[in-house]
Amino acid sequence: MNRKIHGSDGNFPDFSRLIQSIQRIEGNPDCFGTAGGYCDRQDCKWRGYCLKEPENRLLTEKGGGGNETTA
Repeated sequence: MNRKIHGSDGNFPDFSRLIQSIQRIEGNPDCFGTAGGYCDRQDCKWRGYCLKEPENRLLTEKGGGGNETTA
């Protein structure tokens, strides 16, 4: 198990909730991952990630994403 991706208990971190917390701190709507493929907030720093979020989630759940190291 890759500890860089997985929590110590084997669960995946909830990046959507983390980013939503950051959005609230920034004073923006906490809407990350809820766009359903459409977002009218052109100035959002998270927009590109948000619209690709389901694809990124699949990579993370599979343990992929290019962050692995080979032994």
